[in-house]
Amino acid sequence: MRNALLASLVILTAACGGYQFPGGSSTPAAGTVSGRVLAVPCAAIEPADGQCVRPVPNLELDFVVSGESRTEKTFTDANGNYSVALPPGTYAVKVKSYMRIISGPTNLTVGAGTSTVANYVLDTGLRISGPAQPSS
Repeated sequence: MRNALLASLVILTAACGGYQFPGGSSTPAAGTVSGRVLAVPCAAIEPADGQCVRPVPNLELDFVVSGESRTEKTFTDANGNYSVALPPGTYAVKVKSYMRIISGPTNLTVGAGTSTVANYVLDTGLRISGPAQPSS
């Protein structure tokens, strides 16, 4: 009798474990933010026919929750691509690098179940140093 009572109690507990009470709080579905991070210029002296653009691998992107000290982070792959699932909210986007963002959103609002593409271009800071050339 005791074993049957114990088995019934285990079954009852397991069956009730997945139940959610109506109106209870549930975690909203995450949204996805993805994109690609590129850097310019590649060298201090660029060819006249165009500017070199390269992907930024292993870059940490931080998504700082507005009004909180919580930060979600992700890293770019070898081709500069990234993807991160974020809870709904508004985020400030920061890069962990000496480079600075020159193109791409620095603030994002993520909705539940949404997909957002946020591509970035970073300035490498490479410049030609030396005296200025006189104008003709």
